[in-house]
Amino acid sequence: MAKSCLEIYPDFDALFIAAAERIAAILEAGLQDKESMTLVLTGGKTPKPVYEILSLPQYNNRIDWTRIHFFWGDERCVSPDHPESNFGMAWKALISKIHIPPAHIHRILGELDEASRAASLYEAEIRNTLPGMGVPSLDLVLLGMGEDGHTASLFPATRWDEERLVVANRMPQSGASRVSMTPCLLNEAQAIIFLTAGSNKAKALASVLEDPDSALPAVRIRPAHGSLTWMVDRSAASLLTQDTKSDIRK
Repeated sequence: MAKSCLEIYPDFDALFIAAAERIAAILEAGLQDKESMTLVLTGGKTPKPVYEILSLPQYNNRIDWTRIHFFWGDERCVSPDHPESNFGMAWKALISKIHIPPAHIHRILGELDEASRAASLYEAEIRNTLPGMGVPSLDLVLLGMGEDGHTASLFPATRWDEERLVVANRMPQSGASRVSMTPCLLNEAQAIIFLTAGSNKAKALASVLEDPDSALPAVRIRPAHGSLTWMVDRSAASLLTQDTKSDIRK
């Protein structure tokens, strides 16, 4: 199992720029050896500025976006034009500004009446796009983490089918339905990047990285063979011990 790497940046802007550069570098390098790459996007406030940076002309010149297949780690059960849609946010910030074949945009159908049906259809979409035996291996997965330690739509005190690649789940606080990739799929990725910013994430981050008994869902993300990188700002890292921060990029 891959060892996680922690990188701490002084502020939001430094984190966003570094994250965009890291994503671009991974895709650029991968496309030298592969015909296409898979990129899994995440929702939330932190990735939006990263997507906006990636939409700039300088990255269009580096990355052949036509060879990228876009997926989403999770989605709210809303229409794609809803203000809370993860797809909608990524569309406005990045996808609508670059040239991508429509067939390479693999969104979760959050508008369906039944979240379980949306989950089943998305699992089939993933397997059809990445055929083969066993669990598909995604190239690059972006994840965030909530202040409660959830990631994707895997929430504390919820259960999901460990054998499925995609499941329907609910937010414990509101009962709202979500569709989410599971650790079964995520942990087969070649590279995972957690983007985490803000002092409200500090307690959860310390638990995930330092508490061996932590039951927070983000702990479950441990790639079997790929790399795991936490890219965080100084505020999110404020409760980490010096031992954890001893081998970091500042």
